[in-house]
Amino acid sequence: MAIEQPDMTLKAIGFVKNQVAQPVQGGWEEVISEIVIDRRLTDALDGLEEFSHIVVLFWMHKTSGEPALKVHPRGKIEFPLVGLFATRSPRRPNPVGETTVRLLERRGNILKVRGLDAINGTPVIDIKPYIPRRHSVAGARVPPWVTKSGGISQRLEAIYRRLMDGYGPQHWWPAEGPFEVMVGAVLTQSAAWSNVVKAIDGLKGAGALSPEALRRLPLAELARLIRPCGYYNAKAVKLKSLARWLGEFCGDDLNRLSAHDTDTLRRELLSIHGVGEETADSILLYAVGKPVFVIDAYTRRIISRLGLAPQDTSYAACQALFRDNLPLDSGLFNEYHALLVSLAKDVCRPRPLCPKCCLADKCPSRIVK
Repeated sequence: MAIEQPDMTLKAIGFVKNQVAQPVQGGWEEVISEIVIDRRLTDALDGLEEFSHIVVLFWMHKTSGEPALKVHPRGKIEFPLVGLFATRSPRRPNPVGETTVRLLERRGNILKVRGLDAINGTPVIDIKPYIPRRHSVAGARVPPWVTKSGGISQRLEAIYRRLMDGYGPQHWWPAEGPFEVMVGAVLTQSAAWSNVVKAIDGLKGAGALSPEALRRLPLAELARLIRPCGYYNAKAVKLKSLARWLGEFCGDDLNRLSAHDTDTLRRELLSIHGVGEETADSILLYAVGKPVFVIDAYTRRIISRLGLAPQDTSYAACQALFRDNLPLDSGLFNEYHALLVSLAKDVCRPRPLCPKCCLADKCPSRIVK
């Protein structure tokens, strides 16, 4: 006997206010949002400020089209095709999102939170306090693909600990300020770092290591100063573009960059002539302090030899390996990437020195002599 489903009406109790205009993959942990509750419901929030975390239910109003009944979790083809309801895919018959977030502050009818994965204007349909014994279930069972994902996290964390034990803190990026980091990120393209240092020293000696100075400097003179790093004519044009953008975007006040969400700032950086994904992410991580993992040739080589490279070898897929399986922490990403660079230069070279590698026992590609 068929049961007739009743009509339902959901009414938003408020909306999300933040700087994120479009849905993005990852990077939500550091996003600060305000949940603006209908003023008529203000009294219903009393007592909520005594909880450190809350559970937010919201309506993902930007989803469209009929959802697929079978999907690969997280959109990764290495995970099995499973039913939609066995995943947390946002494309659902009823696109209800649910996230536990840190409650930073309550001001009247406004809740300030961190980690809400909802874009600006998202309707909020309910709020509940997070209660550990109610929301955490001991002995919960999950399918193997979830365990596999957790296994990757454990491997990445074990690799990091081994690298830290072997090489120690790297204190990277070696620079006297964020603008020097940005300049170095451009100059290091297809160049040895020792030559980048010479080029930066040339700029310092000429008093040209500032956005304003670079804008004033004749292009030919700038190219001459950075000649040691190679491709100096092309890189001079790139530095001019970077300096022009800084003037237009933030009035040369680099401290203002951190106020923008990561996705918006990354799109802005990628719009600059000569700035690709690796350069943009180096600037985001090392100059601005955003939790973005930099993928370079060294990182690709190491994760491939360790058997961690995703089937999709695109920049975004390799970056997701770290973003989805490690805490989203800029300090961790900074050290981890720098340690990978040290390992690649030291022993994990194109012709590897496997017997000297601190990861040899974890590497299926190691060469045994």
